[in-house]
Amino acid sequence: MHIFITGGSRGIGKGMVKEFLKRGHKVSFTGTTEKSFTSINDLQGEYNTYIVDVRDITSIEVALNDAVVKFGEIDIFINNAGIDQDRALLIDLDSENIKKVIDTNVIGMINGTKVALNEMIKQGHGYVYNMEGLGSDDRMIKETIIYGSSKRLLRYFSNAVNKEMKDYENIVVGTLSPGMVFTDLLLNNSTKESMKIMNILGNEVEEVTPFLVENMLKKKRKIYWLTTRKVIAKFIKSIFVKPKRSL
Repeated sequence: MHIFITGGSRGIGKGMVKEFLKRGHKVSFTGTTEKSFTSINDLQGEYNTYIVDVRDITSIEVALNDAVVKFGEIDIFINNAGIDQDRALLIDLDSENIKKVIDTNVIGMINGTKVALNEMIKQGHGYVYNMEGLGSDDRMIKETIIYGSSKRLLRYFSNAVNKEMKDYENIVVGTLSPGMVFTDLLLNNSTKESMKIMNILGNEVEEVTPFLVENMLKKKRKIYWLTTRKVIAKFIKSIFVKPKRSL
């Protein structure tokens, strides 16, 4: 299979790249600069890298077209590229920070979905997966409302696009919910208070990505790592186990 992943040079994205390659699949993935790819020398398998700004739809189209020429049809397209907001109340947030989060997490995800679907309609099949996050399930946490709003929109958007695409039975838009994963995006704005919860519910990239990849290959539409059962088990375990990380 051929998998295309935006934001695949670090964090969960890189973890998925490594996991798909480990299973023998071909992977095309993006980063925002050449420097993004300096830490990928440990990858083994067939892969392409592309410098892409997901806010620019042409940037995605150029990369995807080249990937198709090199590796063939896109079986799975993952909209993983995303950024966090600064930790601040809305009234104190810089307007440029708000715009960058919305342009990347919303416009970028919409651009990726549109480009992928147009290609999948031509080839007659394919799965698009959009990466959920804090806010997708309607939880509201202080100083995260721009990021959370972008992820809440993502869930609505993914469900709505499926309805629009109902005549294409071999093309599906799904969602990935990885829970709390120890990545730069999660840790950069963490506090002592948030770290307490993260140490209970958080997981390493290497724990989560095999689960996500396995279920995408099984063509499940909605993939949740942190189920209610897991949350309960983690809280019970936290009574007996020392914290994983500290600030």
